[in-house]
Amino acid sequence: MPARPRPTKRRLRSTMESVLLHDMRNMGFRLGLVLENFEENFEDPDFKRSVVELLQGTREKLDTMVSRWTAHADSILIKVEVDVNDLVREVLRVARVRGAAGNRPPGVTTELAPLPRVWGDPHYLQDALLSIVQNALEAVAPAGGRVIVRSHEERRGRKHTVVVEIEDDGPGMSEEFVRNRLFRPFQTTKPEGVGLGLYTSSQILLFHRGDLVVKSRPGEGTLVRAILPVEAPS
Repeated sequence: MPARPRPTKRRLRSTMESVLLHDMRNMGFRLGLVLENFEENFEDPDFKRSVVELLQGTREKLDTMVSRWTAHADSILIKVEVDVNDLVREVLRVARVRGAAGNRPPGVTTELAPLPRVWGDPHYLQDALLSIVQNALEAVAPAGGRVIVRSHEERRGRKHTVVVEIEDDGPGMSEEFVRNRLFRPFQTTKPEGVGLGLYTSSQILLFHRGDLVVKSRPGEGTLVRAILPVEAPS
């Protein structure tokens, strides 16, 4: 099997732009929910706390986006030792369901095994995992379905990897869509989606010498496997 080509600076910059657009879309959506519910819930202390938390998180996210964008003028990843389980926990803490007000909330189960640390850029890896989890939550939200998030090690010969699996019991996708359209930008089955989530996630994992594998069938849900190598920094 031929070696996978190393990512170019132009392709990494393009992925950064996709991450930026995806983050801006999510922030705009969350702020829109606040505006829609502002007058009705203004006197509710819980609502006020939620608004403060959202605004603080948005400000921090904007600060991070600006600093990351300016710091990456030459388009390189900043790799450090990363605890993938910590990234997963943070993703589950901040993930939101688009249009949740009219839907039953999905149930989320976690099965996180002890993992070795990997070398990676925590900002981009968290964005990749957040996009996958967000997709799963939105897929099951209308019916209040379930999402399972697992992590474990895998060894195949000399290959040592960390795997995060996100499985949902949503409507699933056709084999044709998964094969030909899922990992292309601006392809989506969601009415309000922009089609950048899994595309961007797959590119981020590629830059980390990892992989994104999706198994799905209509009516049977979707399983997404994010695979990262356990290796020395490069």
